[in-house]
Amino acid sequence: MTAAVGAAQASAHWDRMYESATRSAWTQNPQVAEELYLRMTGEPGFWLEWLFTKGISPVDRLLSIGCGDGSHELAIGRRGFARHVTAFDASPVAIEMASRQAVEEGLAIDFQVRLFEDFVSDPGREASFDAVFFSGSLHHVTDIEGMLSSVRHVLRPGGSVIVNEYVGPCYQLYSQHQVEIVNRILDHLPLTFRMGAGERLELPRMEAIIANDPTEGVRSALIPLLLPLYFRETYRRDVGGALLHPLFGYLNGDRINDGSPESRAIVHMLIAMERELTHAGVLAHDFMFAIYQRD
Repeated sequence: MTAAVGAAQASAHWDRMYESATRSAWTQNPQVAEELYLRMTGEPGFWLEWLFTKGISPVDRLLSIGCGDGSHELAIGRRGFARHVTAFDASPVAIEMASRQAVEEGLAIDFQVRLFEDFVSDPGREASFDAVFFSGSLHHVTDIEGMLSSVRHVLRPGGSVIVNEYVGPCYQLYSQHQVEIVNRILDHLPLTFRMGAGERLELPRMEAIIANDPTEGVRSALIPLLLPLYFRETYRRDVGGALLHPLFGYLNGDRINDGSPESRAIVHMLIAMERELTHAGVLAHDFMFAIYQRD
């Protein structure tokens, strides 16, 4: 498969995702989102608020790479955390949605349709941004080395790189140990909270991965290793996700997110189980939140 074909498949995949309003299942649960923000910052509340008040200062020019439908960038613009935001994504559907919202709200955000490969080959003017933002996008980059080199080119000295990413096994090809833990917990949940009695986590064949999204976690495990080779780490939190992230894909979203005492109790239990399993070293951290600086 050529790089152009792979990029086209990924772009079409994300167009379908945004057209159907599909989102990552685990973070759609308010309890899980609150727990994740706490793990990221050590404090309750939305992580972007912490980022631009305690992590770094508000900036003049911010570049967001792989912005999707612009939810984070719109939040940054509304709160005045960046005077001007440039953001790009491969999905024309997502960019059209984001651009329309930015215009309606009068926000200084320039949303663009652009491929990672185009940015790597022609990043633009040197030292033109005060911060570069990755949230759920860097793990879709095949040429991480080229991407980080281009980011270093456009980032001013002293500027920040914000990374909120999946860094677990490449292609989400979990170990058999992790798969067994997820399925054993899934088997013990009441059927009403599950997608179905026969639904279980199974590792896909490579053909299915390529057909769905050939960039999903393509070199994700290398992200924490490569970032310090280009930038200085100033803040990092490993934030778990090895249980909750795959498990929630097999839960009944309407039931587990209905806010009832029963669903809240189950989510509370699942959060506690992941926390303890990770703390004991039984499960690794599949996600990280970090801030890096260009020296």
